[in-house]
Amino acid sequence: MEDKKRKFSMHPKLAAVIDLALNIATLVWLPTLPNWQWFGLWFVARAVLWAFFIRVVYYPPEQSRWRHWFTLIFFNFGIVVSLLIFIDWQISWYLLSGMFVLFSAISFWLLPAGEADLTFFSKPYRRWLFLMDAFGLAGFWCGLYAVISFQILLDTYFLLLAILGAAVSTLISAWWWRAYNLPYNSRFWLSLGVSFLLVLELAWVVWRWPLGYLINGIIIIWFWYNWWLICRFNLTKEGIDWKKQKFFFFFDFLLLAAFLFAAQWR
Repeated sequence: MEDKKRKFSMHPKLAAVIDLALNIATLVWLPTLPNWQWFGLWFVARAVLWAFFIRVVYYPPEQSRWRHWFTLIFFNFGIVVSLLIFIDWQISWYLLSGMFVLFSAISFWLLPAGEADLTFFSKPYRRWLFLMDAFGLAGFWCGLYAVISFQILLDTYFLLLAILGAAVSTLISAWWWRAYNLPYNSRFWLSLGVSFLLVLELAWVVWRWPLGYLINGIIIIWFWYNWWLICRFNLTKEGIDWKKQKFFFFFDFLLLAAFLFAAQWR
């Protein structure tokens, strides 16, 4: 029965090539859409097509097909809706367009074609999906700040938007802590609660800074990722090995300082 099913399966490299071609076509077609209804139809059609790909492509038993599907949707929502629509710096637009075209296709390319190819598959694939969710979350936050910056919504709505962004960030944190098989316990739930409050407070502080929406979103994600990483190690039995992590955090802070120094303050 298994062999019969495999006859109808799609090779992940083929799915990657088809996805790459569709992404290129979409990038050309999107600016010509007459209204948001057409964009909504496109997004639903892409979600259905990804679901089909994920259904027919081989997946190792320990990997979640739904995690991949959710990541594809969230990444594209963050990149397209929150960034490509609002971005006005041409270099950034080209960079984000390249990410939009390549990232989802690479996620299929990294899948193994069968059980014989599992040796070096798991870590690169998992890290790539995490990277896609991180970029999707960055786009989500940039979009929230852009909605206020372009006065699509009044400043009085920012608190509601910040609560929404903190809630989504917290859900993504939990989603990926569980991907590393971290158990549900009191420390897990406490970490989630603290994460929500810290991201919410930082979102409010960053909003008061004289920076653009793109930089605001990047700062939020920088903080979110470092906090997520600290909690991930803290939630393990071994805990955090600060000797191994201190150089990473030191250079990470240097990069952030250099980024803020180079940022254009209004």
